[in-house]
Amino acid sequence: MTVSRAPGSSGSTNVRGGLPTLLVSVFTAIALFALAGYQVTSETAGSRLLGRLAASLVELDRWVPAHREDIELLARDKQQGFVSLNDLPVEVELPAFVAVDTDDATLSDAITRIMGDRLYNEGTAAFRDAQGESRSLSAAEPVRWATGLLNKGMHGFWTAVLVLSLLVLLGLCASALMGGHVPLVALGAGAALSAVCSAAAWIAAQVVSGVFESAVDKEIMLIVRDGAFIGLRDSLAICAVVGALIFLLTLSKRDEASESWPDAPPSDQAPFSM
Repeated sequence: MTVSRAPGSSGSTNVRGGLPTLLVSVFTAIALFALAGYQVTSETAGSRLLGRLAASLVELDRWVPAHREDIELLARDKQQGFVSLNDLPVEVELPAFVAVDTDDATLSDAITRIMGDRLYNEGTAAFRDAQGESRSLSAAEPVRWATGLLNKGMHGFWTAVLVLSLLVLLGLCASALMGGHVPLVALGAGAALSAVCSAAAWIAAQVVSGVFESAVDKEIMLIVRDGAFIGLRDSLAICAVVGALIFLLTLSKRDEASESWPDAPPSDQAPFSM
């Protein structure tokens, strides 16, 4: 007895079930990309990265020893106040006690942190010229783009993108489940795609950073490298979680199959034939 099927019924079912599964992979990668952007532009990470960028503009490790005596003289006159450092690309109000009897590394870290906080909260408006006036950066300057992509405003953008992508991903997973497909493999595929792209970006940024001679360009590429590493770490974590779930689900199905087996086959017969 043969059962006839309506023409195209099987194909349409596969398309309806396969399309949400494919989109799950795509939006998994998008959500992981948005998550990396959200983390990189958080206050802690964004301020730290922008502080490094500002420090590279004047090569702060060399700048501090050259100006150390002048800073200490100003600080000793203002023990309870702040010392204004106007020679830096970002105006710094340094607590006087920090500048007195501290080593160069500690002083550099304090200045870097203050510059990073200002750039994170104020963006490119925090930059000053040699006269202490607000400095307008050219659109062709990489520093302008780096600052614009890492400041507080961009954190709000990535937050919205992350929430939206997660909502779409949740809807797609629900659609796949309603179609009889468990989207674990699709989630893993999307995470794997994100991991490959992040690893490629990490390697490229690492290589290019060694080519540049400019301290600023080198630091920008190192910032890209660190952002790619965050994306790679997140992607590998999702791959590991999905892999563990698939493994546990496979074991569960094997246990159910063995429990539902009616009678154990004779020892001289193979339980399955292929």
